Amino acid sequence: MKCSKCGAEIDAGSVFCKKCGEPVQMVPDYNILEDDFLISLLEEEKSAGKTEENQPETVGQNVQSDKKTSAGGKSASTAKKAVEENPEKKKGFAGLWANKKARAGLIGGIIALCLVLVFLTVYMTSYDHYVAKGKTLDTKEDYTGALVYYNRAIEKNDTKTKAKILAANDYIKLEEYDTAESLLLEVIAQDDDNVSAYKSLIVLYLATGDYDKLTNLQTQVSSQKLLDLFNDNLLSAPVFSVDGGKYDDDVTIELSCKTGKIYYTLDGSDPTEGGILYTEAFTLEEGTTTVKAVCENDDKTSQVVEKNYKITYADPDYPVVTPSGGSFTTPTTITVEVPEGASVYYTWDGTTPTQASAKYTGPIEMMEGNNILSLILVDKHGKTSDVLECNYKYIPQ
Repeated sequence: MKCSKCGAEIDAGSVFCKKCGEPVQMVPDYNILEDDFLISLLEEEKSAGKTEENQPETVGQNVQSDKKTSAGGKSASTAKKAVEENPEKKKGFAGLWANKKARAGLIGGIIALCLVLVFLTVYMTSYDHYVAKGKTLDTKEDYTGALVYYNRAIEKNDTKTKAKILAANDYIKLEEYDTAESLLLEVIAQDDDNVSAYKSLIVLYLATGDYDKLTNLQTQVSSQKLLDLFNDNLLSAPVFSVDGGKYDDDVTIELSCKTGKIYYTLDGSDPTEGGILYTEAFTLEEGTTTVKAVCENDDKTSQVVEKNYKITYADPDYPVVTPSGGSFTTPTTITVEVPEGASVYYTWDGTTPTQASAKYTGPIEMMEGNNILSLILVDKHGKTSDVLECNYKYIPQ
């Protein structure tokens, strides 16, 4: 075969003319779709030094410029064989899968994707994810929505306390105090040194006014950090000078507290709402009275202290008379002890004295003869004693 360009003889099987480098023009018996692949083989053959020593450098350029018109040099069977011997040169997914490195990378990528999906699936149903979702809704003040996730977290892990405390705080905001208290007491049973749980319980009991439970809770703690927690959130309760109980006379009460102002009520109502500002001692009279008092300072409120007083005035005793009776021969005066606020009335004629009778204002001169001095005492409450009768026999000598 001769070169179409210079006419030089071309050896059988040669792809290029050894003299001018012109690609051999042959009629291909292979599919035209394999053109690009054959041209790439020719380029690789050139770069690997498989061409003749004296082949011009322009050969590769000529091949690229003519690749649309001819692939040159090799038969279709040779090209197919090259494809079969070089599976890495296949196009598309088949070629990619045939490449060991590409195949390993693809498999690794699939495994990594599966691991990510598994991780996301596990995390989306995890305790920490539920807590995080709840806290996000809390920032939006969607407490009901937040509780859905906190309760899921509690169901996921009942031994952890964080979700229980967060849920309890939301229940307090929603005024579902019983549920909040149950959760917080459960936390304390698990961890009796949990500051957050104690703090939330203090808030709860202050909100409900359940100071008995608050006091009981305070007596259960011994660590200083918990005691400080109560001191930081509570004021000392007011102190009553007279304890509640039954009395037969007026009761004067003084109130005191370490810090803050004292408010009180005398009808059993809540002193934190419309209480009387305490400025001085007050006196309770006959009847039943419920006194409630509280200390307040800035945003802190003490325990409300309640005392009950039942006062029933007793009838006064007889007045104390000196001398109380007897026989006398010399002039004698009679004196009567009159308690503060009381009055004494008397008669000499044996009639029952009343407040219209003679009032004792000083020593009484004893009357001659055998006489009866009748006396009554009317105390400061208007209660009248029984009649006291004193017999005097005065005969002067």
